[in-house]
Amino acid sequence: IALKQNAETAEVMVLAVTPQTGRTGKVTPVAELEPTQLSGATIRRATAHHYGMVKADGIGPGAKIVLTRSGMVIPKIEQVLVPVVPDIPEACPSCGHTLVWDSDALYCPDSINCPAQVANSMEYFFKTIANIDGFGMATIEKLYQNGLRKVSDIYAMTFEQLQSFGFGDKTARNLLDELQRSLRDPIEDWRFLGAFGVHRMGGGNCERLLQAYPMPTLFTLDEAQVAEIDGFAELSAQFVVQGLESIKAEFDLLYGLNFNLEKTELLSEADGGDSPLFGKNVCFTGKMLQGSRDDMKKQAKKMGAKVSASVTGKTHFLVIGEKVGATKIKAATDKGVKILTEVEYLTMIK
Repeated sequence: IALKQNAETAEVMVLAVTPQTGRTGKVTPVAELEPTQLSGATIRRATAHHYGMVKADGIGPGAKIVLTRSGMVIPKIEQVLVPVVPDIPEACPSCGHTLVWDSDALYCPDSINCPAQVANSMEYFFKTIANIDGFGMATIEKLYQNGLRKVSDIYAMTFEQLQSFGFGDKTARNLLDELQRSLRDPIEDWRFLGAFGVHRMGGGNCERLLQAYPMPTLFTLDEAQVAEIDGFAELSAQFVVQGLESIKAEFDLLYGLNFNLEKTELLSEADGGDSPLFGKNVCFTGKMLQGSRDDMKKQAKKMGAKVSASVTGKTHFLVIGEKVGATKIKAATDKGVKILTEVEYLTMIK
């Protein structure tokens, strides 16, 4: 447990609260503040997290708040000193659809026609596959304004189309080249699946699914089959099955483009009896000399290991390279985790 105290605070007036719709439909309230110097930076905005907080704490134009920077970085509303009657939006700021409450948050339910949800979802795909440049929000918004609503539409673009959208010849050619590069450069299949942004399907859960079932069969699974996979419960299994059904048409189009997907090894096909890593939890840290850490992680997973970024009570091996910080070493020592040098690890798995 680490305690970080935000010593520097400021009393700030709220000028407005701006609603912003994200890719999941959640409408996030952003407090517009009078410009304030805090921890060496000028702060003009801070998130109010959700409209339940806005409603309960009375955050709106004229409210006075205590502002700090969480971790000396992120602007945070620490306390509301003078509350006001807040303005709670009834319509989505992006598409105008009536908003609905889900617990403490307001959501726009129109995921098909809401420009913010569609544009953010397209940008999320390219950000997640992480092997392509040029498709930030500015480009995505321009493509949206010209009628493109799906990632598969973007991959089907022609040079002439991009020209007609207002892109210069060089930019248009660069964008098409990047699209082709993203098909050639390798991507982990769990990353590709996670790029569709299905609820409860982050990278870790996508990898767990693909360790249990090969990619093409995922869309045939029922809730009971998903719930049987380690790490899933009945509720998350329900979200996963519904989410997979909602993306199937778009998934089929993009999967058919033959991305260079690196297949996640099925646990049933891993080197069970012969692998000293099968079923073990492994953490890698430090600079490796025999290869990259990413390659070592992929190899460990193929041998049936579970790879984590931190040392916990469930960790079996901590594999250390050069320039290792003291934190993980101490955590491993305190928890009785076996520490292996890179050479010792490679000798063990050979």
